[in-house]
This record gives sequence, structure tokens and C-alpha cells, in this order.
Amino acid sequence: MTGRAPTGKWPGSRLKPVADSLETVGFVSKGDRKLLDHKAQQDYYDKIVARYIEFCARHSKDLDSAWLSLPRSASNDATKNPPASVPQSAKCAASPSPSAATELSTLLLSLRKLREAVLATASTIPIAFSQRVHVFSIKVSIQAQHPPSYFPSLRYLLGHLHTPSNPLPESELKEHLSYLILDYACRQEDLLTAFELRARARRQYNFQSREVDRVLQAIAHDNWIVFWRVRKEVDSLMRAVMNWAEDRVRRHALKAVGRAYLGVDIAWVVEGCTGDQAWTWDRLVEAEKLGWQKEGDRIIIRKPRSKPKAESPLTPTQETT
Repeated sequence: MTGRAPTGKWPGSRLKPVADSLETVGFVSKGDRKLLDHKAQQDYYDKIVARYIEFCARHSKDLDSAWLSLPRSASNDATKNPPASVPQSAKCAASPSPSAATELSTLLLSLRKLREAVLATASTIPIAFSQRVHVFSIKVSIQAQHPPSYFPSLRYLLGHLHTPSNPLPESELKEHLSYLILDYACRQEDLLTAFELRARARRQYNFQSREVDRVLQAIAHDNWIVFWRVRKEVDSLMRAVMNWAEDRVRRHALKAVGRAYLGVDIAWVVEGCTGDQAWTWDRLVEAEKLGWQKEGDRIIIRKPRSKPKAESPLTPTQETT
């Protein structure tokens, strides 16, 4: 039996890969009209939530690292396509499971598409749905530490979607006011605006938060001990916003220790200045370019100056021979 020589390709190899259901939808601002229908918006939102749950389950063993997988250099850039400059090669690579950064990129892009559609149809869709979309988007974006996704949504949620006729639940209002105040204080380093916003929230909404108060005071007075203590006590979302000030607080702590001590125990300076047991001395030296010397379990910051020798009370002419 004769026939053509095999080509080396399986027949199925000609089939195109199944398109991602989230990526087949485009941006309203670029002319895509798939999400201008409210039913389509609801279906798309449900798909995003399902994908979010899958992401959390897939990376449950080290979820914190997965949330931090986006390139940090993109944290202050506008949300791009894809956001946070995830390389296209990472998306195209044949892999049974995409990287955490690729999954996060897809989630953030999909939420941006949905927010655009919700804003474009704001006059025809229930405000409760718009609130739900923005609340969820803020949650995901804060955990991913992507300000271009969460900061505008926070302002829009509190400034336009929280209304007397459609108020947010009291607990949600307090949470999102806390995120906004802490973002000004921790990420934007704008304490004046943070204090003003807290004062306005107290007048308008009777806002009270002991955690926010302590964080603002800790940053204002360079009290790293209180800052780390609060950071351990709050939930993961507030902690993620506080983490924007992590480097600044750590460096202030190291400078204060360097001015006040000649030597300290390694364990004390590492945990005390970083607020995190996961840090090591070697990692701290590399991160902060410390020149302090290590001697056993102690760090020598500077050695005391030797006292000058006391001069003889006798003048040269009085000295005996």
C-alpha cells in the first residue's frame, strides 16, 4: 500500500487555539460594542469573577507572590494593553498554565473593558451593578498593586456612585474611604491631602477608623514601630495599600538606628526595621546597600572613638631629668 509521505504534522495542528472568552471582547473606546448591552455586561462580569476565583485557587500556596507578579516598574503607568507591560511572548508561549503575571494582566484588562462599558451606559444600567463592578475592580487592583486601575475607580465610586438614593453599605463606605486616605499617605506621600480627606470624611460620613488614625500618625512622626504593628493587624487589602510606604518607613528606621546606636543585635535590627520576619540580614544589606559590619550576632554601626591620651601635668621646663 503506497501513499504520500507523512508531513510530520498531526491533522489537528492546523486548528487555531480556542480564544480566551475574556480577550475576545474589546474596548468601547476603540469601537467595540459587545458590552453595550447590560445582559452582556453581567455575563462578562461573572466570567471575570470566575477567572479571579481560579487565579486564587491556582496560586493558593503562595498567593502573595502571585499578586506581586506584575512588573513593579509599571505600577505608576496608565493601564496599558496589556497592563503592567507583561511581554506578549509570555502570553503566546505554549504552556499548560499561564504565568501569574499573564493571568493578572488579563484580569485587569478585562475589568478595564467592563468599567469603560459601564461608564458608557451609566444612564441605562442599574447603579447597583456599577457599584458592584467598581468595588470588585478596586479589590483586585489593590491586591495586584496597580494604582492606575484602583485609584480612579476609588474616586469615582466615592464621588459619583455613592449617592443619597443609592448609598454604599456602611462597611463598604468605611473600607473604601480608608483605602483612599491611605493611598494618599502611603503611595502618594501626600499627608496633607490624607489628613484633609479624613477630616472631610468625618464630617460627611462620621468616618472613624483607629487603624487609619494610627497609620497617619506613624507616618507623620516616623514611628516605624507603630506602622509595622498596624500593618500586621489589618486585613490584606489595607496591608497592600500600606505596603507602598514600606521602603520609606524601613529606610527611616535604619537611619534612626544608625544615628542612635553604635551596635545592635542582628535579629533586632532586621525585624525591627523591616517589620517582617521573612527578611534576612544579607537581603537587607543588598536592598539598602548597608556598610555596617557584622560580628557574630551583632552589627557594628560605628566604633567609639578612642579617647586622646592625657598630657602630663608638667610643662617641659618642669620635667625632671
